[in-house]
This record gives sequence, structure tokens and C-alpha cells, in this order.
Amino acid sequence: MKYLVVLGLVAFVFGQEASVPKLDGRIVGGEATSIATYPYQISLQLLSTHICGGAIISSSWIITAAHCVVNAPVPSYLSVRAGSSIRNSGGQVYSVVKVVSHPSYVSTSHDYDVALLQVSSSISTTNANVISLAASGTGPAANLTAVVTGWGATSEGGSAATTLQVVRVPVISRTDCDTAYPLQLTDRMFCAGILGVGGKDACQGDSGGPVVIDEVLYGLVSWGDGCARDDAPGVYTNLQVLRDWISINSGV
Repeated sequence: MKYLVVLGLVAFVFGQEASVPKLDGRIVGGEATSIATYPYQISLQLLSTHICGGAIISSSWIITAAHCVVNAPVPSYLSVRAGSSIRNSGGQVYSVVKVVSHPSYVSTSHDYDVALLQVSSSISTTNANVISLAASGTGPAANLTAVVTGWGATSEGGSAATTLQVVRVPVISRTDCDTAYPLQLTDRMFCAGILGVGGKDACQGDSGGPVVIDEVLYGLVSWGDGCARDDAPGVYTNLQVLRDWISINSGV
């Protein structure tokens, strides 16, 4: 399965073995891009080291995957870098003052994989803008093009990218997604990728990053089997189903 590079780092920092399975989140088959084109993208950092992606949903709130922050004992270990195409330099860094993980998050099934981060001051740096959230619903329709961005590795087992990457993948029907992952999906998930072909995927370091369709945020990089395999599409947190929880807890 694929989760994120943060697990080993969390285990080291907090002196305990991470309890969730290793899943990757990295861009495969994409291309380098600029934060000016995707200004909602942020780098979530643990003790100043990039661990995950995320998206700006208001001047004071970031959305990311629960698995990125579930082991952080205090928000002060976390920060957000906004407005930079480079994951560990440039832009502006904001301290995290509050972490709200979904109370129903399950590490073994990756269900309810969403968290909200409140930052210390209003995000106002250049190339850092809010992205609109999709309205409540059942999830994006099959064949729509999802735009995924992040600083994860560019090949399975590879190292993290320094410059922001982008890849475009089609949303896969629920039937095809269920076939790829029998009895593993919930309503809080949807799939995207190129079945039978592979080669393009959010695959370590992209976890929690935005999945955007027609300039609207529909999902977050969550999990999947390997990276860009032809029979294993990426699985993403379905934010439409979680829209009410987001609103209640962030006011967005």
C-alpha cells in the first residue's frame, strides 16, 4: 500500500514506531510547474522538513490528510510554507496553532482521511491564494480530469522533487475502482488514474495535497497500491462527502 514519507520521520521525532502502514504520495509522470499557477498549494512541514502537501481554503485554514498529522502531539511541531515553488525555501512560513483531525479517521482503512490546520496569522504572501471547495455531493463524476500537485518523488522508490510537480489524471468510475480495490473503498474515497496504462499518479511527499477539477478542490492525496501501476489507481479523500464537517470546524 502507499502512504507517506512522514511516518519514519514522525517515529524518529516522537520516539515511537508509527502505527499506520506505509503508503506513498508522490507525483509520477508529471512535470515541473510554478506555484504561481497553483497558488493554493502548500508544503506541510514537520520541524522545518517537508512531509506532506495541503491546500489553502481560507486566509487562516489549511486542509490536508489526517494521516499527515495524526501522530503530531502538539501543533507547534508543524508549519506551513506558502507561496513557493521550492518545498524547503522561499515564500512565507506560518506556524500551525490548531490541528483538527476528523474524529472518525481510521489508520488501517484510511477512511475519513482529512484534517484542518489553523495557522498563526493571515496568509497574505505573494502566490498564496485560497481555492474554493466543491459543494456537498457524492463525489466527482468519472472521466473528469483531476489536477494533482506536490513535491513527492517522481518514481516509485525515488527521492522527493525539489520543484513543485503537476500531473493530470482522469477520475475512474466507482465500479472500476472497486474492482481495483475489492472491499476497501468507502464513500469518503474516489479513484483517479489511467487503468491498463498507468504511468501517471500521485504516488511519498504528495500526501494530503490537493486534487482539483475545473479550479475547484474535490479531493486530497490519500493512498493506493504502489505508484502509477496500470492496475492500481490513486485513491483520494472525497471532500464532497465531508463538506459539512469542514464547514463546521473551519467556518469555510
